[in-house]
Amino acid sequence: MNKNAITIGIITYNEQNNILKFFDSLKSQRLGDKLVISEVIFVDDSNDETPILINKIRSENPEYNIRLIHNEKRKGASQGWNTIFRNAKGNIIVLLDADIEIGENCISRLSNKITDNVGLCASNTVPKINNMGLYACASVFIGYWLRSIRINGLSQYTTMGRALSLDTELARGIEIPQEIIAIDLYLQCKVLEKAKKVIYDDDAVVYFNPPINKNDFFSQIVRALIGHRQIKELTRKFDFDAPASLTIKEFFKNSIKYPRGSLCLLLCYLQLPVSYFKDRERVSHIWEPANSTKN
Repeated sequence: MNKNAITIGIITYNEQNNILKFFDSLKSQRLGDKLVISEVIFVDDSNDETPILINKIRSENPEYNIRLIHNEKRKGASQGWNTIFRNAKGNIIVLLDADIEIGENCISRLSNKITDNVGLCASNTVPKINNMGLYACASVFIGYWLRSIRINGLSQYTTMGRALSLDTELARGIEIPQEIIAIDLYLQCKVLEKAKKVIYDDDAVVYFNPPINKNDFFSQIVRALIGHRQIKELTRKFDFDAPASLTIKEFFKNSIKYPRGSLCLLLCYLQLPVSYFKDRERVSHIWEPANSTKN
């Protein structure tokens, strides 16, 4: 039986607290008869114990054909994805963050969606509810709100970089400029440019820890705002901005389900102008990890 070979690609920066849990989650995946993980590529910028732990994982799991590409200095997420695109040998690339928990059958669902017409499949990124503070509640509400927008069709919120699948031949023809911040949205646009579809699978679930403090929360919001603005000329070509009416409707729909979350988000947004003007000059393609999401 023919099998589709999958390259798992992960970019890592100081993930010593998460990398072992992440790999256990990867090993628990059920792929079925038609799929096989042919290799796992880690592109690592870390200055902690992460590369040592990856080498430990490699020695204990030779069947996964693990490759570690370690950079002595930080190159950023865009260069990490480009490295994976150039080195992947599988037919399908599944890009994953290292601080997530992979839901059951997520990789098979993402991989099986890649066809001659579909170039990219996005996952359903679900926040874990481990904290009920102001910023955690606001983060969780944003996660649910964006999911409800994604269900309604393609938009600038469809592709989240925490987990997605991509046709390898297509990826080889894409080079993400180093300075790009919103690399997931940029990749979505480039796939559409090549006349391939971008789709969303609500059942391909990954779980992530949302930011739980002020600095981490606003760092992610400001980065997203600047990253989307950075490539606005590219996104305008595809006219896939979520309509304001849909965004507002889904906000109120989710507010009825999660009233505490919507109130927390509104309280946080009142602080956004100050945080934006304070932090905007520090935003660059060398991402600032939200430390509260790493434990």
